[in-house]
Amino acid sequence: MRKLTSAIPLYLCALVLMLSTTLAFAQERVPAGAIVWNYVARVYFNPNNGTGQVAGYFTYFPGVDGMFAGTPSEATARFTFRSDTLQLQPVPSQGSLGVILANSGEWRIYFNPTPSGNWSDLDSFSRGQVAAVLTHGAKELVSAGASGTSMFSGDVLSSSDFVLNAQELNLGKIFPHGFTVFSTISNVPVSGTAEFPVGLPYAGSAIAKGPEHNESSTASGPNNR
Repeated sequence: MRKLTSAIPLYLCALVLMLSTTLAFAQERVPAGAIVWNYVARVYFNPNNGTGQVAGYFTYFPGVDGMFAGTPSEATARFTFRSDTLQLQPVPSQGSLGVILANSGEWRIYFNPTPSGNWSDLDSFSRGQVAAVLTHGAKELVSAGASGTSMFSGDVLSSSDFVLNAQELNLGKIFPHGFTVFSTISNVPVSGTAEFPVGLPYAGSAIAKGPEHNESSTASGPNNR
């Protein structure tokens, strides 16, 4: 009886450890259809050659505290992103409805503990550690009057661990099966950069995709690197 009684604390410690591990995983991964991020961005483009890039910052990731190093803005955002160069192709407009097509490609999320984002400097959104490499499907930017919309889906190619506020995090574990992004775009131009002189502000959210039907319930998420 004494041996059994003395072993109870060890069993309790093991149980607590198992439960805490399970809860941590449940907090990191969100169900299909749940919001995985909110963001603010600009699409920059050069009307002379039909190229462009997208850059911006995140205002929300579930379970991640300390998104900003001060009052929320591009200058204090610890999580930023930038796309590869896009090819933009307008199609014939219909009345006040305009459509611009953009090719599929890759983009990256950056974690920068000492942020310094600046809308006039695209490089300021691609500094720090690469936290995730993602894909984006072909985009259709739809405008009607002073505003427009866009939607696309993507997948996680890789994600890396990082530490924020003494907590080890990995964004790829939040949405391992990918995401779908919904955006609202302003058609009132703002200043761009030397390479992409025209900018359009936009913002939006993304929701998590579910696993493919042929995936097992124990299928692994993105490869970390």
